[in-house]
Amino acid sequence: MKHLHTLMAVLIIVLFLYQSYLVLSANRRAPRVVKIATHIIYALIILSGAVMLMQLMSANAPVQWVFAKIVLLIAAISASMKAFHTNATSTQTKTGILIAAVAYIGIVILAFTKPANLF
Repeated sequence: MKHLHTLMAVLIIVLFLYQSYLVLSANRRAPRVVKIATHIIYALIILSGAVMLMQLMSANAPVQWVFAKIVLLIAAISASMKAFHTNATSTQTKTGILIAAVAYIGIVILAFTKPANLF
């Protein structure tokens, strides 16, 4: 399950970078297939993360960092939605991409460090 989760995380970041490139450089939106793929990958990463969270909780492992990752994922998804919306202004697009990028960076840092006492 860990490998699937990691693969989905890499794919989400790649799709985010691709969509950001399209919007910022050519002022175009991603094709429909990319949007559908993004939704499927988000669903798979949430499901695989939930399965791994249940395994961690059954082993009484510290999981505070997982909840921080969930909050950052929600922030990244909402910022990406605003950034890639068809009616978004240039400022909204740039701000949404920045917020989502910072959230993804935070998720990756938390995934590698796994701090025991985050809160």
